[in-house]
Amino acid sequence: MAKDTNADQAPTETEHDTIEKLGHALDEWRARIDELLVQFDLAALNVRDEVRKRLEVTENVYLTARSQLADARHDASSNLVLARQGIEQLIVDLRRACDAVEDVARRTSKK
Repeated sequence: MAKDTNADQAPTETEHDTIEKLGHALDEWRARIDELLVQFDLAALNVRDEVRKRLEVTENVYLTARSQLADARHDASSNLVLARQGIEQLIVDLRRACDAVEDVARRTSKK
C-alpha cells in the first residue's frame, strides 16, 4: 500500500481561493502596467529611456510573481504560506515600480 505524501494531496479550497485571489491581483497589475505603457508611448522623448528602464523592472517583477503563482498552482506540495508571502512582497514591489513610472510621467507632462 502506497504512503500518502504532500505531493499526492490536492490543494484545499482555502489554498485554491488564495491562489485565485493572488491571480486576480496580478491581473489587475497587468492592466496597470498596460496603462503605463500607453502613457509611456505618449511621454516626451527626453524621458523615454528612464521610463522604459523602470517599466522593464516593473514587468520583470510582474513576470516573477506570475511564475511563482503558476508554480504554486501546479505544485500541491508547495508551501502556500511562503509562496503567498513571496508573491505579496512582489506585489508591493510592483506598486513601488508603477508609482515610480507614474511619477516620471507626471513630471514630464508638466514640462
